[in-house]
Amino acid sequence: MDVLLRAIAAAPDSDSPEAPAMRTLAAVTTDLVQESCRRHGIRGLEAIALGRALTAGCLLTTLTKSPAERLRVDARCFSDLPGAGGGDGEPGGFLLDARGDGTVRGCLRRGFGDSPLQATLERAMGRLPLSPFLGRRGALTVTRDFDLSAETDSRYQGTVELVAGEVDLDLEHYLNTSEQVPSLLRCEVLLDATGGVLRAGGILCQTLPGNDGEVLAPLRERLAGEALSSLLLLPRAPADLLRFALGDAPFEVVGETPLAFRCNCGPAMARDIVAMLGADDVDALAGEREATEVRCSYCGERYLLSAAELRELAGELRLRRS
Repeated sequence: MDVLLRAIAAAPDSDSPEAPAMRTLAAVTTDLVQESCRRHGIRGLEAIALGRALTAGCLLTTLTKSPAERLRVDARCFSDLPGAGGGDGEPGGFLLDARGDGTVRGCLRRGFGDSPLQATLERAMGRLPLSPFLGRRGALTVTRDFDLSAETDSRYQGTVELVAGEVDLDLEHYLNTSEQVPSLLRCEVLLDATGGVLRAGGILCQTLPGNDGEVLAPLRERLAGEALSSLLLLPRAPADLLRFALGDAPFEVVGETPLAFRCNCGPAMARDIVAMLGADDVDALAGEREATEVRCSYCGERYLLSAAELRELAGELRLRRS
């Protein structure tokens, strides 16, 4: 079962081991990443990109410990490789939508295409680079809704330029620069021999007030390079990931959240999307085909609206306008 573990820990080698210096979070996300990739029909490096994004979303939606918290990420990336985003002016990247109740959904803006480099990398072991396909040019925008039920505006939004073309490193850059909280974020997805998702997980460490980023230096060293991917070669629990990152230093668990892939789309949402075309265009669609298909970008679910349903919708839109 996928789960996120929240804990606090002292600084490594601290003279005051009882004084918390950082919040540490670890997540095992194998099941939800497998489910999302199955729905989108993706494998290989595309599965790694989406899996790292989904894992990061689970870790980042933890500021308030409220199930009402929501985080959305819109990453627009440009690569020089054809088909990966940028060659024809259309961005690549990903969309992410995560909630404080542990549910998450996401999608790639476009596939990576095929290239000899991609085929070579997918046969390699360890941490595989995404920057040749995502690209190092572009920006990501993070929107946080801290309480969706609040009457006052509780939204925060920040945008940063890409610095690495790697999902976790660019989101770490966002945390450090836009939210200005010294942070360390590492997410990983391992592939099996067929390019499917074998395991997925991640770690987020952030300093508590009164501590600077130096307390994260030993953790950054432990998690450098292929450390996390090597750790995930065997099945792990979130506590195992934390123990590795902290060098077996003690930590205090303060919460645990089950994680799952979930999309809130449905027939009503599909109808609302078509309604955005306006009454005349909806009527035109009804005259062109027996049924119109609407596909959810986040989960791949398909919904069919019949010509009769479209004509009924067009009539409702005209009534609202009159």
